[in-house]
This record gives sequence, C-alpha cells and structure tokens, in this order.
Amino acid sequence: MESNGISRSKHPSVYKLLAIDLQSRTTKHRVGRAFAAFSLMTKPNVKSNATLPTVIYKKLQSAIFNGLFKPGQALRQEDIAAYLGVSRSPLREALSRLEADGIVRSRPNRGYAVISLEAEQIEEVFDLRCLLETELARRAIVKRTEADIGKVYQIAHEMSALPQVADPDSFAHWHDIHTSFHSALFEPSKCPRHLEAWRHSYNLVELYTRTESRLTGNVNQPQDEHIQLAQAFALGLVDKFVELTKNHSTHTRDRLLRVSASAK
Repeated sequence: MESNGISRSKHPSVYKLLAIDLQSRTTKHRVGRAFAAFSLMTKPNVKSNATLPTVIYKKLQSAIFNGLFKPGQALRQEDIAAYLGVSRSPLREALSRLEADGIVRSRPNRGYAVISLEAEQIEEVFDLRCLLETELARRAIVKRTEADIGKVYQIAHEMSALPQVADPDSFAHWHDIHTSFHSALFEPSKCPRHLEAWRHSYNLVELYTRTESRLTGNVNQPQDEHIQLAQAFALGLVDKFVELTKNHSTHTRDRLLRVSASAK
C-alpha cells in the first residue's frame, strides 16, 4: 500500500432547536401549515459580519436539515418573513442560495418547497457523489500535511465523544461535526470545482441522512468507518483510503434506501 511519506500523527455552527412539542402548539392566528416549524427557529440576530441574507440562509438551512421542514413542504415566503421579522428581499436571496445548493426548488407560480427525492434519484445522487469522493480522496491524500492530519483526528475525536445521541441538539451537533469531518478529508485536494460539486451532491441528501439518524436513533453505525478513514488518511494509504471512501458512501446510500423503502 502506498504512503506519501508523512508520519502517523498523534493528534487525537451548533444549531440550537427549542424543545417545543409541535402537537401541542396552538395559536389564534393561522400563518400557514409551517407555523410550528417557524416557532422552533430563532430569529435573526445580525451582530457579526454576516449579512442578513446569509443569516436567514443559515437558519433556513438548519431548519430544513434538522427536520423542521419536511421533504416536499412548501416554504411560504410571507409567513417566514413575518415570523422572522424581515422583508421579502433578503429572504428571496436566501432562498435562491438554498436552491443553488439543491436544498429547495422553485415551482412556477407556487413558490419554493423543500426538495423531495425518490429512491431512484437518491441512487443517482450517490452515483455522482461516489465518483467525486473517490477522486477527491485520491488527490487529497497525496497533498495532505501534518496540519490536515491533525484536523481530521481532532474532528474524529469530537464525533467519538458523542457515544449515544438521544435529543435534537445532539443530532444536529453530530451531523455538523460529521460534515466537517468529510470536508477535512477532501479539502487538501485543492480542487475547488470538484469540492463545490461534492458539496452540492452532499447537500442534496443531507436532509435524508439526518432523517435516517432520527428514525434509527443512532448516528454511530458508521463510526468504525470514520476511524478507519482517519487512520488510512494519516498513514498515506492511498488505495485503502479510496476503497474506504467508496464503501462508506455506498453504505450510507444503502441505509437511506432501506429507510426510504420502509417509510412507504
């Protein structure tokens, strides 16, 4: 097995959701079917350098990824703008960014809705994602530095520190770390266009990945695979790292398809 000569290293934003029972939530004024989801979203607080559209974008992305809006659910702009206390202009900009990410889609004369994928579409996305990930893996491992290895081990350690996940906060936190882990494995490739295409394919199924975790109640099924990926990356085992990357993507796809089939 190949190694690029770097020695093995010893190196070993969280979205808060309010705990509100959606079934018991009532209101005198109906503002659309998604009101319960709005009630779980914190309102924009632009105190950093982030622009208002960026803040809205991140909040909506978090709400969608964490299941507050369901696949296929309409996103009523007037309701979201009213709840968040913002105008329609920055909201439209945020929704356009989410559409570019593949998370929502624009429907003629009907506004935006969360994407909804059939099993065949999930398979197609993973076919593309697997091609991108294996190529990124092959390029990243020969360009990685000791700093890259340290970053991967640090994130892997953070994931392993959450042995059991039982609440929405932990689910969201684990998946945020999980995304960072895979990004850390591929970013050393220094291939911005490949990485952009990979992130797009990743986002397309992230909603389903998080749904699968909530339904099974366990995010640690693939944890052994993450450890193996980190070790192969650190040791410079090119072929092994590429093989593990492909297998990890395939196993994720198979879990999502099983959940999708059982939900019908």
